[in-house]
Amino acid sequence: MSVQTYTYTWTQTRLESIQDQFRFLLTYGDIAEAYIDQVVQGVSLKAVESIGLFGCDHTGLRVIEVELRVDWSLHAQLTLSMPSITGGLSGWDGRQAPEVKVAGRRFAETAKRMRLDTNYWVQFTAAINNDAVVYKQWLAYMNLGGGAPAWKHAPQERSETFLDLGEANVFMRRAGHG
Repeated sequence: MSVQTYTYTWTQTRLESIQDQFRFLLTYGDIAEAYIDQVVQGVSLKAVESIGLFGCDHTGLRVIEVELRVDWSLHAQLTLSMPSITGGLSGWDGRQAPEVKVAGRRFAETAKRMRLDTNYWVQFTAAINNDAVVYKQWLAYMNLGGGAPAWKHAPQERSETFLDLGEANVFMRRAGHG
């Protein structure tokens, strides 16, 4: 009797991989699926440049944040040389990049441990921000308004560029000591 081994592999475009990372990160913040879908739609149209999950303490001020940012100009260049991403990459969990998995888990665990209220913000691309009409349409589509709360204390930041998606960066911020 011979043993058969099966491996699951997948291939998707760079854009699909970027969309997945935004979806995974927002999931760590317990953001409603409908809002996640709106953000992912914005990413698919290259209207969204970054999103941030943040946690506020009992004072309503930010104490932690994780941001996922994509450089669309670099994305266009990288797509020419490597248009797709294939499964089986070192450290990946299915379609989730290790950088998102680590940052997302740290955020979720810290928010739970500190009993923080979590939410998110969206940063659009300059092209969207510079067109008042289009900007207002995106805000309405995503049900966004206002802005992120102020920081409790000036934040300390760490960042990481994705190994396999060089156009993506994750930033982890935590309020310093006041």
